[in-house]
Parts: sequence; C-alpha cells; structure tokens
Amino acid sequence: MKITVEQEKLNEALLKVRNAVPAKSSLPILSSILITAENGILKLTSTDLRMTIEQELSECKIIEEGKVTIRAHLFSNLLSHLPKGEVNIQSIGENQVVVKSGRTEVKYITMPPDEFPPVTYIEDEEPVIISESLLMDMFKKVAFAVCTEESRYALTGVLFEMSGGKLTVVATDGKRMSLRREKENVPKEKNVRITIPERAVKEIMNQMDGTGDVKICVGESRASFQFNQTCLTCSLIDGTFPNYEIVIPKDYSKHVILKTEEWKEVLKRAEAMKTMTIKMIIKEGQLQVDVQNPEVGEFSDIVEAEYKGEDVKIGFNIEYLVDVAEHITTDKVVLSVKDSNSPCVIKPLNPEKEEDERYLNIIMPVKL
Repeated sequence: MKITVEQEKLNEALLKVRNAVPAKSSLPILSSILITAENGILKLTSTDLRMTIEQELSECKIIEEGKVTIRAHLFSNLLSHLPKGEVNIQSIGENQVVVKSGRTEVKYITMPPDEFPPVTYIEDEEPVIISESLLMDMFKKVAFAVCTEESRYALTGVLFEMSGGKLTVVATDGKRMSLRREKENVPKEKNVRITIPERAVKEIMNQMDGTGDVKICVGESRASFQFNQTCLTCSLIDGTFPNYEIVIPKDYSKHVILKTEEWKEVLKRAEAMKTMTIKMIIKEGQLQVDVQNPEVGEFSDIVEAEYKGEDVKIGFNIEYLVDVAEHITTDKVVLSVKDSNSPCVIKPLNPEKEEDERYLNIIMPVKL
C-alpha cells in the first residue's frame, strides 16, 4: 500500500475511530487501526469486537492499493504532532510501514493485516433512515438515565422501538425513567425493538453533526449506524427491556407549573449543599425547596408556581432532578404528583399541545 493524504483529514478520521480501540485486550491486534486503500477510498477501522467504527476518506491519493495495521496510540500521538501538509504512508512487507511528513520519517513494526478481525456487515433489506438531528435529540434526552449497574444488564442501554410510524427511545435505571417519542418523519412500515448499549449511544451522539441522515440496519444481534462516511456497528444488549408503558402514571391530578430557568437555578443552588436528598413542599402558588446536610447546614428557597390544591411534601434524589432540568428546553415545565409515596412525572409544557407526551421523565421519590 502507498498513499498520500492531508494530515488534518487523516488525524480527524483517526480521532473518530480511536474510541473503539480497547485499553486492554487479550488480542494484541485490537490495539491497532486497520488502514485499507482500495477503489479510490481510504478506510480506517477499529474494533473491540463489541463495537466497530469505520471511517472513510475520499480526499486522498492512492498510489498502490493495499492494507496495513498501525498501533493506534502510537499513530495518534504522531499524527497530532505533525505539521499541516501531506502525509505519505507506505507498507513494506506485512510487518512494516513507513510514515513520512516533511523531514519526519517514522518506521513502525506492524502486525499482519489479515489478523485484524473481519467486519461483519448487516443485511437489512429495509433499513431505517431518519435525520441525524432527530436521533441526536432523542438519545440526548434519555441517555443520562441509563443504568450503570452491570448486574442489571438489560437496563445498561437505550431501548430503540419503532412501531406504527412512531419512534420511541427509553432509558431507565429502576429509580427513574426518561422517554422520548416522535411521530413526525418516522417510517410507518418498519417495526424494530432493540436495546443499544450506552457506550454505542454516546459514541453516535459524539460523532454526528446533525446535518444529514442516518441509515440504521438491524440484524439479530447487531445494528449499524451509517452517517457522514462513518459506520458504527455494535452488539445489541441481549435481554428483555421492561414494559415502560405500565410505569407511566395515568391518573395524576396535581400539576405544578414552573418557569424552567427559575427551577434550574434553585436546583443548582440546592445542589451546592452537597447532599443527595432534596425535600419539595408544594403549596398553592409556590414550590418550596429544602435541603439539610448535617456537615454543611440548611438550605431553603421558594419558586413561584402555578398550582391550586392540597399541600404535598415529597423527597427526591437531587441529581435526578438536575439531570432532567438540564434537558427541558421549553419556557415552562410541569411536575405532576399524586402523593409523597408515588413517582413524579416531569415534562416540558407545550402551550400549543397541552397533552404533549413526546418527552417525559418519571422519578421515584425517596423517604424523608
């Protein structure tokens, strides 16, 4: 293989695939990036066997087709310190590659490219095609609620469900649940229900720029996401995601409407008390927030609220409230409660559609 490519373009492509390289592995070849040059396209590939990232580069000069492997951390450190301009890469046999840039020349000992695990492509005759911006927004609104306990493996990802022209993504850790659903610009003929690992979801959000479409292919145990000359393929979580519909309360009559920014600021001030539990006292026309920390002191604040009804005292994990508040983008937010022992439903207030259920969060209370 012999190629010439711009340093900036190559470094950008390498950064996109670098995150699939495992920190440690029993297979030494996985610490390398596979570089393939064929049919006028330069492709970089990395994998940890559970997630594979491929990045194509069309802006390069391929003098001789072929493929090589280079250890990822060595190549990344070199590229990031090379000056802008052309980088020449040439393989010498199966275990050596030369990288040249200006007066710099580096000769790497490499592993045979044939030892690199082959990429298994997913055959899907009816792939899902939706906008990047929509998928990014949906993932962002729920990813923070993913369970981090490996003992609850089925919850360590985001449910991606498509049925009847409606796309729903859900994440839960058993103490809270976030749901985002959409009907606009969603294929009506496709039915999908998969759980995508958190790591893959975060990588997809980081890689997308929100300007084009993403093509999603689903297999029995894997799924791929293709966008912007990038293809991310991941193993799916093998487990039954719980029925989220039965978790959503249907009979709540106490609704507290707050100005979103005021609510966010109060929560941030309360969070500064360095304690996990916050007490909310809902009264007519106001929401009182109290925090007690024996090692720090006491905190109390009041937010104006649109509410008429009996008083309710209820406690929550403050981190859960802050996470939700950071993802509410409307001017006002609605907190729906039943009593001090039942979960709270939090969703943005859409003045045009009062029954808007596109985004909602459910948080279990804590004992005070």
